[in-house]
Amino acid sequence: KTSQGEALAALQRNSVDSALRFAKAFPKDSRTGTVLTNASEKLFTLRDPERAEAVAQQVLQLDPPAAAAQRRVAWTVVAHSAFDKGRFAEAEQAYREVLALVPEKDAARNELVERLAASVYKQGELSRAAGDNKAAIGHFNRVAAVAPTSTVRANAQYDAAAAMIALKDWEGASRSLEDFRSRFPNHPLQAEVGAKLALAYLERQQWSQAAGEF
Repeated sequence: KTSQGEALAALQRNSVDSALRFAKAFPKDSRTGTVLTNASEKLFTLRDPERAEAVAQQVLQLDPPAAAAQRRVAWTVVAHSAFDKGRFAEAEQAYREVLALVPEKDAARNELVERLAASVYKQGELSRAAGDNKAAIGHFNRVAAVAPTSTVRANAQYDAAAAMIALKDWEGASRSLEDFRSRFPNHPLQAEVGAKLALAYLERQQWSQAAGEF
């Protein structure tokens, strides 16, 4: 017996199929942007991210261009889909496109900024996992530039310092850790800063600072 939820999903998929047929038949119609945007949102809700992203790309390729509100929805679908698939560089670019269409005081902006920061941070994690600490540092440091108020910024700065230690960049590591200590005094990672700073100071032959940390 088909559940009510399954029946509703089937109706939504039929609606999407009808929308796509309409868009294919009338690509220049003034309603096509709205029809495709709604279809993309429905597909994403139905957890069909690949089709949702493909339809969103159709919205972004419309000529004449879709309205700003429709492009905002389309870029959001593209961004979320790319992030969920682990394509973080593409997600970053898509979130940038979304944010360019979102007013400063819009309630949705904070979450989008967090997702942008997470996209950059994830690129740092991938680079670190691949053994490319230099690239990882670049991505981790970019978090502060693209989203200075994001919740992941502190972790990104700490991880950048750890990657600097791995590269024996003692000056960069000590500078980053000193800033971390003063900027995020209540962060749980503060408990680990002293040992890393002590190592960096020892390697720079800053004996008194190292002794202070020990």
